[in-house]
Amino acid sequence: MWTLKQYDGRKLMFSGFVGLSFDKEHDIVVCVEGNKILLHLVHKRSKGLIIPDIATGVRDCLFVTLERISEFYQSSIHCKASSKLPFHTEYSCSKLNCFISENKMASDTEECICEHGENIKNSWSIWNKKREQKQCDANCPGLSEDALSQIPSDKELLRLSVNCETRMLHDLALHLGMEEMVWNDMEYNYPGNAQLVKFFTLMHLKENDEIRFTELDNGLREMEITPHKLCVVRRIKQVKSSIPDDILDCIPSDEIVDRLAPLIGKIVFQLGIELGLSVEEIESIKEKCDRDLTAQNKEVLFTWRKDRTVKPTIRVLEQAFVNIGKGARCLKEVVKDVDPNTLKAVEIVTDRIRENENRIIQDIQISQILDHMMTHLVISADDRLDIEHYPRHADQNKALLDIVIKRREPAYSVFVDGLRNYGYEDIANDLKCVTHDISPSPTLVSAENEGLSDWNVPLYKVRLQKNYLKVITDIQHESIVDHLISREVVSVDDGEKIESGKTPQEKNRNLMDMLLRKNERGFNEFLKALRKDSIYADLAEQIEKTEVTSTDMATLHKCNFFEKENFTQQSKDSLHQ
Repeated sequence: MWTLKQYDGRKLMFSGFVGLSFDKEHDIVVCVEGNKILLHLVHKRSKGLIIPDIATGVRDCLFVTLERISEFYQSSIHCKASSKLPFHTEYSCSKLNCFISENKMASDTEECICEHGENIKNSWSIWNKKREQKQCDANCPGLSEDALSQIPSDKELLRLSVNCETRMLHDLALHLGMEEMVWNDMEYNYPGNAQLVKFFTLMHLKENDEIRFTELDNGLREMEITPHKLCVVRRIKQVKSSIPDDILDCIPSDEIVDRLAPLIGKIVFQLGIELGLSVEEIESIKEKCDRDLTAQNKEVLFTWRKDRTVKPTIRVLEQAFVNIGKGARCLKEVVKDVDPNTLKAVEIVTDRIRENENRIIQDIQISQILDHMMTHLVISADDRLDIEHYPRHADQNKALLDIVIKRREPAYSVFVDGLRNYGYEDIANDLKCVTHDISPSPTLVSAENEGLSDWNVPLYKVRLQKNYLKVITDIQHESIVDHLISREVVSVDDGEKIESGKTPQEKNRNLMDMLLRKNERGFNEFLKALRKDSIYADLAEQIEKTEVTSTDMATLHKCNFFEKENFTQQSKDSLHQ
């Protein structure tokens, strides 16, 4: 559920100690000392900004886990289960020396002072937040002095803006020194979008006046408005989820992102900020995907998903939708038929690639691996062209990894086999995993359920590509190219391009690249050219009689599907440049 923290590349998990990240602000530390389990929740900037809803949720999770462990051990020794908790809870001061029991803390006493002068009741209230509580308690002290000294984060300003009236924020901004003209500019820049006007007003105060919570607090008091307005930054909205836990704890796949993006609507900034993107990142995305709302939403989700500081789960996404007032119905609809085993297996594959990404990008030469993948139909001639148009090997390798991650199986297994076959066995072994739970993309699944005639992939192209590796390694191209030129299948200029290859294999690759783009007549003339030389007669026969299955057709069609999708996005990008 939570992400294991790392420090200097080392995972913070030792005997009796584990460090976890709940989100980018809150870390969880669990220590075992004798028969005690110490649970700590740490805020990166200030203890006073810890969100009680998070603390209470973490505590409840630990309690449930301990109860289930106890039930398991009781059942294993045939002991009668007890309704009494198998542990008792105590709360400590910041010195970790004074411990006071749950029973004493739960009394009506407003204060519980330890020997160091700390009111442990304040700590207890953080760990025991009442569910659905939208207002402060009568004894809420507001933000602590330490919290007031902090500069608000973008996410905190967003939550404040969402929960404050437009006129109140206008008056507060002017009270804190902002010009009326700046407010008017905000309204002009974001017509009809009061939420963004409020958010960017607060951002203006932060960026230009370096306001801290204390300035906001003082401003509210001077305007005779309750400073408890600021307490909203320490609240998150409760999610009443009907999505199963095994789905919620998975990372959303490309298909989920693709289906979700059109349903999100005009909340790109709010969603991006809530998911932890910077304003600069979101503005760059809006510039890149100008006027294409779906593309903007998709890019925000992909950018969020790339950052693995905290595991980018569907649960995190659901909470973000609820926090910004969107609600999670669209997400529920998208994931209702998703197989959790597939999501988990895709996660494993993606993580394996990420763990070995630098080695793959820096160490491997991919020409022969691409030959192998072409032969198994998991990349097309256009894919290869897109990969090899990058001058640097590292960029070529990155482009190949993007394809492997996006297409899943069978591309992943073929890629791993290619690494093993061509001298990268160590990397292949590190990438090897059980992938039978990874379903192919919906395109491939639907293809396998339909006949060959339902897919617009010519049989001759599939037959030719399935023999790709044999052609580029076995033939001498000169006489074949001469025949193709004489039959006007390729031009003299094409012949010169073929000859530009530095090795016989490169020349044959150039030839195959052209043939895979020709019509069936070009294919037939190629077979005739092979048969003119008795050495290649068997190869011609093999190519012509190569079996083509519905899975073969679907696999190659899948390549064309992704190419079309990428071309559409690139076309949109170029139109808005």
